[in-house]
Amino acid sequence: MKLKQIASLIAASAITMSAQGVARDSLWVMDMVHHNPMDEPFKSAFCQPSKLASLGMNAIVINEFKFPHCAVTFDSLDKNICPPGSDERRWAEALANEINSRIEECHKNGLEALFFTDIIVLPKRLVELYRDDICDEQGNISFKQPFTWTVHKMMLDELFELFPEMDGLVIRTGETYTHNIPYHCGNGPVDYKNDYDGSIDVHAGLLNLLREEVCVKRRKKVVYRTWDFGYFHTRPEYYMAVTSQVAPHPGLYLSVKHTQGDYFRTFPFNKTLTLGNHKQLVEVQCQREYEGKGAYPNYIAEAVINGFEETQGDPAPRCLNDIKDHPLYAGIWTWSRGGGWYGPYLQNELWCDLNAYVLSQWGHNPQRSEAEIFEEYSTAIGITPDTRPHFRRMCLLTPDAIIRGRGSLIHDVSVTWTRDHYLGGEKQLQRAFRDIYERNIVDEALAEMKQSTAIWEEIDSLARLVKCADTATESYIRTSARYGLLLHRIMRDGFAIMLKGYIGDRTGNYDVAFIKAAIDSYDRAWSDYRRLKEENSDCATLYHDRYVTFNAGGVRNKIEFADGMGAGVDKYRNMF
Repeated sequence: MKLKQIASLIAASAITMSAQGVARDSLWVMDMVHHNPMDEPFKSAFCQPSKLASLGMNAIVINEFKFPHCAVTFDSLDKNICPPGSDERRWAEALANEINSRIEECHKNGLEALFFTDIIVLPKRLVELYRDDICDEQGNISFKQPFTWTVHKMMLDELFELFPEMDGLVIRTGETYTHNIPYHCGNGPVDYKNDYDGSIDVHAGLLNLLREEVCVKRRKKVVYRTWDFGYFHTRPEYYMAVTSQVAPHPGLYLSVKHTQGDYFRTFPFNKTLTLGNHKQLVEVQCQREYEGKGAYPNYIAEAVINGFEETQGDPAPRCLNDIKDHPLYAGIWTWSRGGGWYGPYLQNELWCDLNAYVLSQWGHNPQRSEAEIFEEYSTAIGITPDTRPHFRRMCLLTPDAIIRGRGSLIHDVSVTWTRDHYLGGEKQLQRAFRDIYERNIVDEALAEMKQSTAIWEEIDSLARLVKCADTATESYIRTSARYGLLLHRIMRDGFAIMLKGYIGDRTGNYDVAFIKAAIDSYDRAWSDYRRLKEENSDCATLYHDRYVTFNAGGVRNKIEFADGMGAGVDKYRNMF
């Protein structure tokens, strides 16, 4: 279907839903721990089905990057792919045992077991034997080859013969991780840039294959993620071009991140939500990979439900409350832990737990107020009644502090200038500096960073007023609040040094006194930050003053470190 035919479908989608009389099912609330690729698995309470059962969740998404179809031997195709007695066979059998144990544990706790599944991922030996039948001229496995579809149908047949108790699959096509599967290889199934219309056909074909083989034949669930890098996930016309070719089914869900892109502040609510005819699950990250990963207070649940500050002028929908009564809205999928790569690494899951609790309980009953659920959580963890207003206030302040310290409400900025436990430098901030310079808003930009740290100072002060029956929780509230303050002081001063240096580089006129004073403040903040970690065993691991490049040079899984904030500050430290 050509994109010029889609505009009328978008406009008519709400009318179509009404005409079809689609029944509203009970809402789904499910959770996933997204372990870091190429890193040790998290030791998290959320890995235990009993934890999710205690929150009343319906399902767990098991995502350890050992995909369930990697246990498939493809004996129905060719017994040479995974021969009995081979290393590949032993590995596949061990994985099958592991998966069956996980399914059993989930069912004992009343949870459905859904398994995260990357497509395309196939055995290396299969690709070697059938390369001419499944690969394109560049050597990538391709759905332009008819036999690739046949292989995937065989894969699904064997998968559910092997795991008849599995409740369903969660399908990702936007990225392909092969870190934990030594006998498999893979690549993404679509080429948006070079074959736009063809990419639409692949998505539609995959959805129809999964609908027929999983939902219709086996009465299992399929959750098809729309996540990619700027097409299916964010473009209404593309979303409609794909989904209009697929008939709805009670077991078929589309999952969509709540943001119009990755989990970034400054990005609007996802405009593909409420479109089309398919039930939708909304993905929400509780441990924000670009915002500290739970190392400091970051309460985003309230804003996800009611709307972030920066979207106040946007038309609806701009939050979950705007879509909760829509017939397509089917529930919430929280990422309690994970997303991104590496640290900071936590000693306490409090802030992830708070977000997951509020979202899960609201997900069960969207008519409840967020404030009521928050109060319930505060009571449950032992915050004393007289200090609960302080706890509430500090939590509600965190989104305001973070948007001003990591993003901006007044200038353009690359939202990835900090990510995981890495602090970017001149290169990562170049877009922001150029915009600030060209619009002559240097003072305003520096004032915004100062406002962020002023809010963090209030958060830090409030944290010291909070009393909790559990002394470990009370201690962590204080340690983590101070962590947030000191880190944002580092970012404020590093940003200021490099911005003033950038202005000097452009004009030849450096504000030497300002830069020197900011360097002194920057160094003190680092010293205080490191001492916080040394003196507090519950403190998360610290940020690094360098940056990182993933898939460096276009080589998959290759990581290279790059100059970050430290190098940017040292440039001007050495200049003066």
